[in-house]
Amino acid sequence: MSHHVTFNDLPQGGEKFEPAKGGKLIGAFGTAGLLGILGSVYFFFTHPDTFAYSWLFAFFFAFTFICGGCFWILLHSASNSGWGVAIRRLWEQLANMILPLAILGAPLLIPSVQTHLYEWMNHHREAAHHAHEAGQTVKDALHHMSESNGHLHVLVSKFGYLNINGWYFRFAFYFFVLWHIARTLRSKSVKQDMDGDIKHTIKARQFSCRWLLFFALTVTFAAVDWIMTLDYAWFSTMWGVYIFAGCAWSSMALTILLVTWLKSLGYLKQVVTQEHYHLMGKLLFAFTVFWAYIAFSQYFLIWYANITEETRFYLTRNTEGWRWVSIFIVIGHFIAPFVVLLSQPRKKNPIVMCAICLWVIFMHMVDIYWNVIPERGPSLGLGWWVSGAWVGDVVALAAVVGTVGFLFLRSLSRNSLYPCRDPRLLESANVIN
Repeated sequence: MSHHVTFNDLPQGGEKFEPAKGGKLIGAFGTAGLLGILGSVYFFFTHPDTFAYSWLFAFFFAFTFICGGCFWILLHSASNSGWGVAIRRLWEQLANMILPLAILGAPLLIPSVQTHLYEWMNHHREAAHHAHEAGQTVKDALHHMSESNGHLHVLVSKFGYLNINGWYFRFAFYFFVLWHIARTLRSKSVKQDMDGDIKHTIKARQFSCRWLLFFALTVTFAAVDWIMTLDYAWFSTMWGVYIFAGCAWSSMALTILLVTWLKSLGYLKQVVTQEHYHLMGKLLFAFTVFWAYIAFSQYFLIWYANITEETRFYLTRNTEGWRWVSIFIVIGHFIAPFVVLLSQPRKKNPIVMCAICLWVIFMHMVDIYWNVIPERGPSLGLGWWVSGAWVGDVVALAAVVGTVGFLFLRSLSRNSLYPCRDPRLLESANVIN
């Protein structure tokens, strides 16, 4: 029978992470980030059209992990869950990487970058120019333009939502919502480390119940604004849930990897057990199935409705070489993790779980790549595949993931690695499935 953990077994004030112990990994992320940023500056000036898509891919890939961290602390607090207390601080720190990511997302606000990404913005800016000359509204000018270009009627009908001023406002609002959620919940958690008062737990639960809706809307509309509008005529009512499923799936895999890494350095050994691996593995399995259900449902609904504006998304991704990527995603994103995660012993084995989680993060990256990059060639008139552009994709990924990863790992040293005076800490440390 396993040893029952008491407060006497735990260090007073929790465990503080020493960056020097994880120096190799932190240094690797820092080096990748620095080299990636230098390379990104070069690509922004030499290949601004193709690299705009590279940067959007890398930015949104990192965004999904931060949203995932935000989701798990919201869900944990709103459901009054006890088992996750031991690992909650990792989610809190991950969610609080939203401000560095906002800075990395700033290039998307530059009109010269938007020109290559969002065709609808080019039409809107042209309409704004005509409206200024004719003394009419932008919508009226856009409507006039649509008389000679039938495709623009979609933009006229979507003008209430899809307009440049609204897009800029929402861009800032998304980051504000996520920053407010992450900052508030971490603040309450850290204050509890000082006084041990259960009121912080109660307030966190009340706050989470209120802000879960705002979180859901933020993830949904951010995915719409940044990714769906790459093709302004396309639409899917399941798009937000599809992206959310990937956020939760990938961030849970990252959590398992982080816990294993910290335990290898001598941390969390008293508070994280095989039972936590089993619980996290079950959630990873659950979101493997959930993502597959949403992905298939989206495809099936679009297939049998057979609406031209909808089917183009899948036609592009089932053409030429992208077809094989689509098949690979079906196998690698669902079938392989589903089969492997069925076993209970595997979910309790840290080595096996780490291998699975590395694969999960890789497949999530492929999924985001598959959602963004196929729009690049057709939008720029360069064919289904832009030769050599993948180098920029790797550089952008190194820049964003390296920078955020470096800052995140360094931030772990600011507070205890777990909420050391949470009233449910012992419940978490001694959890049994």
